[in-house]
Amino acid sequence: MLRPPIGVALLGFVVLMAGFAFSVMGLRYSGFVVFGRGDIGDGLLLWGLLTLLAGIMFIVAAFALWATQPWGWLFTHFLAILGLIDAFFVWISNNSFTDGLAVAIFPLVVIWYLNQADIKAAFGIDSAA
Repeated sequence: MLRPPIGVALLGFVVLMAGFAFSVMGLRYSGFVVFGRGDIGDGLLLWGLLTLLAGIMFIVAAFALWATQPWGWLFTHFLAILGLIDAFFVWISNNSFTDGLAVAIFPLVVIWYLNQADIKAAFGIDSAA
């Protein structure tokens, strides 16, 4: 297995930290007291389990990025697109274009970076397509 490019390794670290954060939030919403008082009731168990599942998916995706698996590249694109959709909702809800633009910068940089020819080649993605 080849070492991933430094930017991919950093993205993997960010995704891993998000996975840990989502896992802690999922456990907390599920009623497990991880840090501080637990939030229980009002249907939080379902959302807690879904958040915990998302955290586990993030952690697995981080290892896929470090192993330069093609589905890790695709999953990161999917997350960046969700980030752009979130930026649109921030723009609408705050009625501030600058807030939406600030939220959109990181997903745009991630999409730009992952579509570089050498990064696509590291993941085994055909850059001619």
